[in-house]
Amino acid sequence: MSKINPVFLKQLQDGENNAIKELYNIAFASCANMITNNSGSIEDARDIFQEALIVFIKNLQTPDFILTAQPKTYLYAVCRNLWLNQLKKLKKTKKNISIDDSNNFVNIIQTDQIEEKKELEVKYELISEILSQLNEDCKELLFSFYYKKMPLKEIALQMNYTSGFVKVKKKRCMDTLKKKVLELYSNKKYKL
Repeated sequence: MSKINPVFLKQLQDGENNAIKELYNIAFASCANMITNNSGSIEDARDIFQEALIVFIKNLQTPDFILTAQPKTYLYAVCRNLWLNQLKKLKKTKKNISIDDSNNFVNIIQTDQIEEKKELEVKYELISEILSQLNEDCKELLFSFYYKKMPLKEIALQMNYTSGFVKVKKKRCMDTLKKKVLELYSNKKYKL
């Protein structure tokens, strides 16, 4: 990660127009792209980005706030969270969102897809965290079997083990993986 410019942060904290314009130029496009790709319009993107800027500047003005990411990354995360909350509100009032374009073609966008995407991201984050805790043999074995779709015999040759040992090791690795999933889930760090 590149170093965060403290002068730029101070300018943002003080609400200097040039710093805010620079941040807008740096960060708006990625936030707008995320929103327009997830059932939003460019107007929605502008509104959400403005709201995110306010949140960001208020946080910068809080004495105990420590920025651990680049401003662009932080703003993207705030925009994402604000947009997901907006979609949840829309979902409560309507099951579908209709958008009428200049050709009078109505696109029905299922907001359920956004929720599913969010749930998948959480699950991938969980799996990634757990896999990082496994030993290298387990990572390699599970990756080869589930991702590369390699047969156990081929994995055994690759890892210099017998086929029987690889079969037992795969079961042990999966048991460890399941145990870690249950531990994280029981700690309520993640919601499945």
